[in-house]
Amino acid sequence: MEISRRSFAEQLALLTAAPWFLEDWKPTQPQQPQQQQEPSALAKALAETVRLRYPDRFSADDLASITRSIDTRLRQIERLYQTQLSNADEPDFVYSVYRGAD
Repeated sequence: MEISRRSFAEQLALLTAAPWFLEDWKPTQPQQPQQQQEPSALAKALAETVRLRYPDRFSADDLASITRSIDTRLRQIERLYQTQLSNADEPDFVYSVYRGAD
């Protein structure tokens, strides 16, 4: 079976984006009951773009799940942006570029 470079790139992009659209599932932590909140307008718009791009691939339940997953990720990103860092906060490692032997 031969696959075009474009098709391969599309499949690779879908594979890379898959965790964004799957339900959050962590086997090491028990699932906590979540309050069902109405997804944000941005999450609905992003899910609508998925529906328009792939009209025959997802059922209504799939799209509802995708919308909830997108909304969850957007809320997590918002919480991340609210984290205050000071100038004293440093990463666990220091990265430096190797420029060869001097």
